[in-house]
Amino acid sequence: MAGRVEGRIALVTGASSGLGRQFAKVLAAEGAKVVVAARRKDRLEDLVKEIGGDRALAVQCDVTDEAAVIAMFDAAEAKFGVVDTVINNAGMTHEKNALTQDIAEFRKIMDLNVTSVWCVAREAARRLVKAGAEVSARGRIVNIASMAGRIIIPNVSAYNASKAACAHLTRSLAREWARYGINVNGLSPGYVETELTSDWLSGEGGQKYLQKFPRRRVMDEQSLDEALLFLCSDAAKFVTGTDVLVDDAQSMG
Repeated sequence: MAGRVEGRIALVTGASSGLGRQFAKVLAAEGAKVVVAARRKDRLEDLVKEIGGDRALAVQCDVTDEAAVIAMFDAAEAKFGVVDTVINNAGMTHEKNALTQDIAEFRKIMDLNVTSVWCVAREAARRLVKAGAEVSARGRIVNIASMAGRIIIPNVSAYNASKAACAHLTRSLAREWARYGINVNGLSPGYVETELTSDWLSGEGGQKYLQKFPRRRVMDEQSLDEALLFLCSDAAKFVTGTDVLVDDAQSMG
């Protein structure tokens, strides 16, 4: 039985760990050929070995560098062909009151969480449009936002702002590229336990915060699989400009 994304060529940024790594694995398991991108090449190569070299390609890339983004797509095309599915997952957060945060850190967060999302999506769309209507109609771009784009999480104002901007950018691009058949959607997770968050979540601060959630729990890395696969699949043909919230009711706490 064919997988839900059989025959697709997917690019996942921020794939060296956490959700990006999980996204790449589940897309490959469901039939896609996967290009995994991040700064840490060694972690990417381990992931490629796990998936299989015939179905995965590792590309070291700083997605805040436009030239590096273009080179990343060139490498993907040389290996597999035109990328028709993009998971814009690279991002960063912080924990600092705005009173003590310097402008360089604020700009760094916005550059990675917003500007790079636009740059990667734009490069994907340009190539899809160039490839023709039949190819561009398969276009699926999924930008990873956050429930922080809808609610206020204390002491991460730059992150909150960047994720709200990511969600609105998603709607804007969906409107601009609708004529080409390219679907652009957002996926907004709540707190997910990954190798990057596990120490905080298991500590006193994380446990105290967790008690505010209606279900008193956090999600695991597999919690987003089904929503992701749907947005990347042919089943989402008529879904564009949406932001799918998967947070286990955390934002209602």
